[in-house]
Amino acid sequence: MKNQDFTIIVDTREQTPWELNDFVTAKLKLDVGDYSVRGLESIFCIERKRNVSEFAHNITESRYEDFVARLSSIKHSFLLLEFTLEDVMKYPIGSTVPKYLWGKIKISPSFIIKHIIELQLYHKIPVWFCGNSHHAQKIAAQICEKVHKQNPPGDISIT
Repeated sequence: MKNQDFTIIVDTREQTPWELNDFVTAKLKLDVGDYSVRGLESIFCIERKRNVSEFAHNITESRYEDFVARLSSIKHSFLLLEFTLEDVMKYPIGSTVPKYLWGKIKISPSFIIKHIIELQLYHKIPVWFCGNSHHAQKIAAQICEKVHKQNPPGDISIT
């Protein structure tokens, strides 16, 4: 039986969304993040990164600062990483980057860690190393439940 207390919004640009079968979901365009809760879109979002390569690519894009600013503008924003700290530390080994391109990579594990620290320290964005998609979606569901419970519909001024 689905939890019908709230609806999890899945951004229309999510190509392979999490399977949140225990919850009511709706596909809508989100201005910030990949997931939110209906009615709380202005104060809550979850951004998802599937692998180290995706995150590494994002932090080198010219639009990265805008991405961080948008996430920072949301009171309760979370970054869920579907990989481990160990995956970062051994990057590019085990990444989606083909081995023949490893010599051209200018992004080091230290550079990636620097950005993760800055997201948390300077921008107050919690970053979770979830290990894999399954764990990330379970954590996301729990975060959605807690944020919804803490921010009842019609009263988004709470905490």
